[in-house]
Amino acid sequence: MRKVYKIILRCCFYLLVFGSLFLIPSQVHSSNINPDHEKGFDFKQKNFLDIKPKNVKSVQLEADQVQFSQQTNKAIATGHVVVTAQTTVLYSDQLELEKSVGEAVASGHVYMDSPSMQVDADTATYNFNEGTGEFQNARIFNEPFQIKGEVISKVSENHMVMQDGFLTTCDHDIPHFRIATHRMDVYQKDKAVARGVTMYLGKVPVMYLPQYVQDLKNRPVFTVTPGYRKDFGAFLLTALHLKLSDHVKVLVHGDFRERTGIAEGADVKYETPRFGAGILRTYYTYETQIASNHLWNLYNSAGIKKGPTIRHERYRVEWRHQWKIDKDTSAIWQYYKIHDYDLSNMGFIKKYFEREFRQGPDVNTYFLLTRNLPKGALSFRIDASRVNPALQGVDHFPEIRYDLGGQQLGHTNFYLNTTDTFSNIQNQQPDNHMKTMRMDVNNEISYPKKIAFIEFRPFVGGEHTYYSRTNDVNERSVVRGQFKTGADLTTHFYRMWNFHKNIWGVDINGLRHVVTPSATYGYVHRPTISASHFNQFDSIDALSQSHSVHLSLENKLQTKRGKQSVDLLRTIVETDYQLLKTEPGRSFGPVTSTVEFIPNSWLSFRADENYDNKNKRWNNANFDTYINGGDKWSFGIGKRYARHVDDQITTELRYKINPKWKIKIYDRFLVDKGTIKEEDYALTRDLHEWEMDIDYHQERGAGTGIFVVFRLKAFPNMGIDLFSDSFHQPKAGSQSSTGN
Repeated sequence: MRKVYKIILRCCFYLLVFGSLFLIPSQVHSSNINPDHEKGFDFKQKNFLDIKPKNVKSVQLEADQVQFSQQTNKAIATGHVVVTAQTTVLYSDQLELEKSVGEAVASGHVYMDSPSMQVDADTATYNFNEGTGEFQNARIFNEPFQIKGEVISKVSENHMVMQDGFLTTCDHDIPHFRIATHRMDVYQKDKAVARGVTMYLGKVPVMYLPQYVQDLKNRPVFTVTPGYRKDFGAFLLTALHLKLSDHVKVLVHGDFRERTGIAEGADVKYETPRFGAGILRTYYTYETQIASNHLWNLYNSAGIKKGPTIRHERYRVEWRHQWKIDKDTSAIWQYYKIHDYDLSNMGFIKKYFEREFRQGPDVNTYFLLTRNLPKGALSFRIDASRVNPALQGVDHFPEIRYDLGGQQLGHTNFYLNTTDTFSNIQNQQPDNHMKTMRMDVNNEISYPKKIAFIEFRPFVGGEHTYYSRTNDVNERSVVRGQFKTGADLTTHFYRMWNFHKNIWGVDINGLRHVVTPSATYGYVHRPTISASHFNQFDSIDALSQSHSVHLSLENKLQTKRGKQSVDLLRTIVETDYQLLKTEPGRSFGPVTSTVEFIPNSWLSFRADENYDNKNKRWNNANFDTYINGGDKWSFGIGKRYARHVDDQITTELRYKINPKWKIKIYDRFLVDKGTIKEEDYALTRDLHEWEMDIDYHQERGAGTGIFVVFRLKAFPNMGIDLFSDSFHQPKAGSQSSTGN
């Protein structure tokens, strides 16, 4: 079987390489490539709060605080707002979402990312159903071009109209050149048509044209990345970008690493007119691990080889495809095969695709079919763990799930939430073969009501699960039940002060104090059959008794800046109070708190802590302070403490010496060990249409790297890296670390 995979991989590689000599078109698309070769589709789904507007597609909302009003049919979100609608993601500080039409009004650091464009704006109004909207004081990024306008309207999926702005490839505050226009029609990744055009060199107008068309499609074809890394030695990574047609794009890899040998692969990104789109990625190496740091140093002075050369065949084949069958039906299937001697630790992914490994790759092989019904959603899933049994041990063959959320019962004020799941489950681990057929029904009925100034939502429900088998051979066809009930209570209090003053640079134009206390009482009865009777496949099998109250108190101090209301100070304190009489008995659980203080646009402070109330000690704490000196400089300092893990301080300073030179200094210091974990020093030189970075990076346990990056401003993501394979830019604040 290994030989078959090897033959297939090599055939694909050589076919693409030699075939590309005859198929390269006159205009070729490409994308930024990095040494980890991670550019491509990713159909992994995230779990957000599903708003599901009426008669429109699903919109998922995530934020620090989300409030939904049934009277106005609006969701109001504040703090790190993220809205996802299929492939479009919108970020902002504050947002109001109209449920019935799927229209959002966002303000504060608005950024929208979609396959067709990226937009940075002050405020925005966007309709997720129609894919249209309007952005104020906005910039559009269509590499290598930047488009800036006072008002930018998105009138269709691929068409935008800009009023009073300009287009340029220069990223200077005052561009070397720009094409200013009263109106510009931008067709994504195709062309920009400007009317009433004035071309500027710096601030000097040099030409006037009644109309101008700019091509937005051309990209570089071939990239080369030389460098050095401790575990690879010297390396040379190459990538060939091919556009075989309007629907097929290919990225061919040919890599050499001094200490591990040659690797090859290809990524094929494709679209079909009727059956969806996907990506096929392959990467193969017959790894030869030498016992020396360099090829020319394999033998000692006596002519004896320093050690054996270890050889391993390592490869992966990955295919993801997504098909929107109709407006209510979609399908995703994925095949992921890894051949590796260190498969259980995902050593191949960790070594050659480090960034993907940090993000947690989806290595499952499965098929998922989802259907949106007039009421609820139905999904059908099949897993195939036999492809990589060491990584995916549980098969759902199949799993059928029905979800119904917030369904009003008749003309009453009762609402039903239900999740019904049928699973035929098998564990394919050789030493632990378990299987069962399971039917789980989880229902909840709630009755939201406003009593005086309190929003009250009592609920009652239960979960019943049928098992065809248990871990006792004498127990077959059993039904486990569990009762649950509880209630949510929340309210709002506020007070206004007509206070206008500037105190230590903090501009206060009126003050409003908003207090939001909330409590959630929940009682879950002991299941009729304990979890010890069942094989543990997932969380459904581990149900247990609980009885608690979740308490939360939010305080916000708001003021006005311009026409917008902003949070000057925001705090949240929350904890759980356990009511069970068994160990640990009636007691408060850990107390978590969050503080955000933003006195003005150039200074911000954030802290979050977790306090173990039982043992009277801090579990973890994070403190971050950021000072923004505008275009001239910025400074951030952060502290992270995690009990029994690490205690560290991070700092980052960015300073613009003059229009031609910039520096960045970053350090991560381990307080408990008294050592520097990571340090990075970068010097950037502006070479007009190029930028050059000289970077020194050292990390404890990972070695030292010095590299030079030349970056063409017209193609900012197209870098020529010397002496380094890649670099993940750190940020001030809490960092994940083991402290080693």
